[in-house]
Amino acid sequence: MRRFTLLLLPAVLFAAQARYARLGEFEGKVEVQLQAADPWMPAERNLPLPESTWLRTAADSRLEIELDEGSVWRMGPNSQSEISDYLRLSTGQRVTLLSLDHGLAYFTGQAEGKDALTLVVPGAQVTLVRGAKVRLEVQDTWSQISVLAGTVRFSSPAAEIDLHAGQTTRVEPANPARFFLDREVPPMELDRWSGDRDKALASTTSAAHVIQRYGLQDLDAAGEWIQTADLGAVWKPKAQDGWKPLQNGRWRWYGTLGYTWVSDDPWGWLPYHYGRWSRRENLGWVWAPANSTVFKPGEVYWLRGPKLAGWGPLAPSEVWNPADPDIGTPQQYLSANTTFAAFEQDAAAIDPAGFTARPKDPLKVAAFALALPSPAFLAARLEATRPELRAGSTRVTPMLDGVTFQNTRTPPIVVINPTPPPPGVVVTESAPPPPPQTVEVPYPVPVYTGIVVLNPPDHPDRSRSGQPPLSKAGPPTASVNPPAGPPKPAPLGTGGQRRPSPPQGALPTHEKKFKKPDEHEVATAAIQEVNNRHFGKALTALDTWTKKYPDSDFKADRLYYYVLAYNGIEQPAKVVDTTTQLLSSGVENTLQDPRQMILTLYLTSLSVQKLPYPSHDQFATGQTAARNLLDFVPTYFTVDNRPAGTSPADWTKAQSDLETTARTTLIALAKRSSTRH
Repeated sequence: MRRFTLLLLPAVLFAAQARYARLGEFEGKVEVQLQAADPWMPAERNLPLPESTWLRTAADSRLEIELDEGSVWRMGPNSQSEISDYLRLSTGQRVTLLSLDHGLAYFTGQAEGKDALTLVVPGAQVTLVRGAKVRLEVQDTWSQISVLAGTVRFSSPAAEIDLHAGQTTRVEPANPARFFLDREVPPMELDRWSGDRDKALASTTSAAHVIQRYGLQDLDAAGEWIQTADLGAVWKPKAQDGWKPLQNGRWRWYGTLGYTWVSDDPWGWLPYHYGRWSRRENLGWVWAPANSTVFKPGEVYWLRGPKLAGWGPLAPSEVWNPADPDIGTPQQYLSANTTFAAFEQDAAAIDPAGFTARPKDPLKVAAFALALPSPAFLAARLEATRPELRAGSTRVTPMLDGVTFQNTRTPPIVVINPTPPPPGVVVTESAPPPPPQTVEVPYPVPVYTGIVVLNPPDHPDRSRSGQPPLSKAGPPTASVNPPAGPPKPAPLGTGGQRRPSPPQGALPTHEKKFKKPDEHEVATAAIQEVNNRHFGKALTALDTWTKKYPDSDFKADRLYYYVLAYNGIEQPAKVVDTTTQLLSSGVENTLQDPRQMILTLYLTSLSVQKLPYPSHDQFATGQTAARNLLDFVPTYFTVDNRPAGTSPADWTKAQSDLETTARTTLIALAKRSSTRH
């Protein structure tokens, strides 16, 4: 078996999208150092945190950091940590490594799909293998890791084992050949604070309207969601008359982003980095979320004068370039919509607070600019270094099925120090006897990473025949490709997995009609975006179809495509929530094609396992989907349905894989149910 070692290299070496964590709630004195060459600065809520950021808290202080995949890192008093590794590879895989140098920290979250997520303390580290809550504590001579919920993979020079909820391990870096295992978690004062924050973040309702996974909870209390005809769901903040976006906060210079907005509004994360603002006559200012996960510094038009700068929000979908004489002024430009501040060359920050020299006629003293000039770069910054963290030099080798190397199910192996003598494991005698162990099915949960696209119709007159643009395929016959089970790993070097052949959308067996000829065109456009794997655009097109024709005869088929699109953008919660609608009347009554039914149930069974804290409805939907999958699979995988060219062994294996997925889901949900009570 070949192995590929992934070293912790700077993100700039990977041609991929940069990631930024959010500095969220904090109390007391908290300081941040973004890069080695930067001075320590006071924490600011909504400050974007790139890879290599250092954070520290003083006595009686606490801090919460939100990561882009929905995980949370919290620090207690007198603590220091680093976002050591925080990047997205060109394959889409996210690699996250958080280091605690000293003090107390909590982590809640999980690694999704192929992502690698690791927590490091001096002498050991843990890798997230599924959803978990972990507490880490580092003192002068020892480090301690406690699992509050879930399971993690513990690695030290002495051993590599799974730690489960209710277990604690302690290591002494000076004695790497041994570690201590305790079968209980001693309570600490900040446990309640972290638990309360987990509940608050998990109870958000704004997640139904955006694809981002962080910065959501603040939107619930600070505004409301409103449905519009052209922009879909928009968010309106609770603000006084005369309020405008991008006035409370400041611009800070980031070498990888340019000037980046840091809002003083508690909710000011998503609305300023993922989407744009629009002023509506009857609504005022509203935020239209983006269908992209790309972090933006703040999409604005700029005005530059001799000693001032001005800015205002660009409109949704507006493409504006001041160098183009045919474009003119920005769509939303008004003096009243523009914020001004003093500006000097090489300014590291632009703050409008206290600025009183607002021009009466801005265009007489300033000109539009595509961007403000960047500060001068000092080459000496490249030589800046930091003292090495006590966590030491860590080499991570994520073993990721089908991506990093071929056909492996082994968890990540971490080498911190040279291999020591055989370990001496010390189990505290005061610990109670271990609880009975639940037998686990030794089968890795497959990850559905691809979608076999469905061809839209190429004959416009289908709208007159009442047939939906779901595919060129007819009803399932023996010649139709079967639904594939879990995707098989591709050969090494392909950068991923072979695309499975899931059940494709077929024409319904009962008569359905489009409301108008236009519905045929709208539906075709939506499905074509799914075919092209443009899942963000697909969701926009599906929303358009839904708004124009909410009572379409093809409502169930439309929900099926929503499931595919949400799965394509890695939104397991929305996959499950959409399936809830299909299950409300029984999936067999809403989707006539058994292949659509099986794929929907399969994706839902996988998605519910990815949710760290599913709601009651999501939990019930996951159980129902898995049970229905077990019921439907045998009725479809018959001898008569086996396609020509498919061997009986492959046909049987596909059935077995799907049934195993369903059983694995039911077992996982049963375990969660037992921990809830």
